[in-house]
Amino acid sequence: MEHEEFESIYFTMEDTEEEIEFIILDHVTWNKENYILVIEADKLDDEEADAMILKEKESDTEDVVYEIIEDENEMYQVAEKFRELAEEYDLDVE
Repeated sequence: MEHEEFESIYFTMEDTEEEIEFIILDHVTWNKENYILVIEADKLDDEEADAMILKEKESDTEDVVYEIIEDENEMYQVAEKFRELAEEYDLDVE
């Protein structure tokens, strides 16, 4: 699968300063909050790869900050919204 089909975002790991590319697979709005479904770019072709759901924390005209969802109930609800969008998502919340 070509990366050019998808939008990429980059995360800098706090402890190592390593920059990791993630591909945005989909997005959803739930309870007036924005969420994205992402996967590491180097695992895009791996059907068993783990994806993450991230919540938009803040946004300005140039940058958007995302965070990992801490609330388990919120994670289950948002995962269900992604499942409703596309049956191809096999999301197991861990």
